[in-house]
This record gives sequence, C-alpha cells and structure tokens, in this order.
Amino acid sequence: MTEQDPGLFAYHVLRVAVEVYGKQPSELTAEQLKIAHAQAGKTRKLEDRVLASPEGTRMAVPDVAIDAAVRQIKSRYENEAGFVAAMAESGLCETDLRRALWRELAFDAVMSLAGNGTDPITDAEVEAFYADHPERFERPELRTARHILITVNPEFPENTPEVAHKRIAEIHAQAEASPETFGELATQHSECPSALEGGLLGEVPPGKLYPNLDAALFHLAEGEISRPLETEAGLHIVKCEAIRPGAHLSLDQVRGKIREQMSALRRKAKQKAWIASLP
Repeated sequence: MTEQDPGLFAYHVLRVAVEVYGKQPSELTAEQLKIAHAQAGKTRKLEDRVLASPEGTRMAVPDVAIDAAVRQIKSRYENEAGFVAAMAESGLCETDLRRALWRELAFDAVMSLAGNGTDPITDAEVEAFYADHPERFERPELRTARHILITVNPEFPENTPEVAHKRIAEIHAQAEASPETFGELATQHSECPSALEGGLLGEVPPGKLYPNLDAALFHLAEGEISRPLETEAGLHIVKCEAIRPGAHLSLDQVRGKIREQMSALRRKAKQKAWIASLP
C-alpha cells in the first residue's frame, strides 16, 4: 500500500498520529508509529472499499469544501511555514493532501448516505431505554474549582523544592487571609495555563483531578481553601467556589439526548451492514 500511493498513506499516518497521540509522526515512539501504520492501513483499505462502490464512484466533492479542510489543518500551525514544514516532515505535498482530503470528504458523504433511511426512534423506545439504564442518568455532584500551581524544578532558582514550598506557603497564607482574592493570586502566581482565567477549572466531577486534589476538593465546604498539596505536576492550592449537588435526571431532561444517541447507533448499524454488503 505504501508503495502504491505513499502520499495517501502518509496522510493517514499523520491523521492517526494527530488524533490519537496529539503529535507529528516524527515525534511518535517506535511502538506508537507501528500502531499508527497499522491503523492507517486499515483506514485506507476501508476508504478504498467504500469509494469503489457505485455510490462512491458517483460522489463529487466541491473545491470549496477541500479548501476549507486545508484551512482547518493549517490552523493547527502557527504560520504557513510551520504547516509546510510539518507536511514535508510527514512526506506530504499539498497536492497529496488535497487528494487525501477529497477522499476523506467523499468517504464521509457516502457513509452519511449509507446511514439514511433508518426508522425513527419512537417514544416507547426512548422510555424503555431510560427505564433499563437508570445508572446512566445519575448526575454526579459537581464542584466549581480554582487552583494555584507552583511547579518544582531544581534547575530554576525560584522553583527549587525549598523555594517552591516557601512560595506556596506564602500564597496559601494570603489566600486564607483574603479568600475573595484567590483568583487574583492565581493570576499573579500560578504556573498553570488556568492562571489566565484566575485559576478557574470550571465545574469538576469526582475523579477528574489528581487523586489527592480530588479528595481535598470534595471535602471542602463552599468557599473553603485547601492546604498546600503536592502532585507530580507540582504544589497546589485548591478552592471550592460552588457545589452543585448530584441528582437523578428526569426523562424529560434526557429524552432528546437518548433519542439522538439511539438514532446515531441505528445509523451506525445500517452503515456497518452496508459496508458488509460490499464486494
């Protein structure tokens, strides 16, 4: 396959590397690259099979759609030079990229057609699903959290273990004295990207943070601040700003989402059956 069309294969490897690992192919480990190659091969074979169908051979993709897809990919990079360098590093020229995107858009369009015509989900089916899966409709308790992070790095004088512990203790004392200034302190001192939003982490469900941060957050009262805590990322202070109690979602609250998910599953089943029918 790579010998038959290295440009298309390179695109599929790039896609797996970015979507699965968030990296360029050149940044993958040997094992990750092996997985990316295997997945790229499977995706390419499926794409070939679908595009060889009568529906696939008749599919047209306008240039404006390909242009938009190219722009979307370019937006991942800081500038045009970065985009060109990344494509070259992956073994892709823009012509190959446009061909690959044409095939990808055509594939998606054919699969969308293959999923059309499914029977609509009835109210009875929605209600039966809701009754059969009550555990899926329990909303956990959510806590609005902010945090301050001081990293520990012996290579930087302000982040040596001794200095970092002293800094977090001083910040903690200020936060305890004036809890309402926690966001300002996060903006001034935190070394986490959330500092740009005053340390705001948003509404956090149980289990999302590091275990000791999670345990601290879910033991705090509304408005309380934790003691300094240590994780592999560094030293933290966590504030619980608000508590939204857990609840069982009513059928009316989730009816639309259930219908949407069941419809998607039905479409996917029809698409799989259609693919299975291909030569």
